[in-house]
Amino acid sequence: MNKSITDIIIHTSDSLTGYQFDELSKNVYLNEGIVSFSRNAKTPQCLMVVYNAGKTQASSILNTVRNLGIKASLVGI
Repeated sequence: MNKSITDIIIHTSDSLTGYQFDELSKNVYLNEGIVSFSRNAKTPQCLMVVYNAGKTQASSILNTVRNLGIKASLVGI
């Protein structure tokens, strides 16, 4: 079993409001293996996700974001 903790950066085409970010956060944490989900005030369109690669995949996390109607792309691992 892979217990590797890794991270990704997801870029959103638009800045999310506080409410949108909170709702997105709730949905991202529904994925098994999520350790943390955050953004920096200086770069609000970049979402940092730390997760257990043995429990979920970057594509699943990205799909969670997109399924909420947010235009996003994976830009870093």
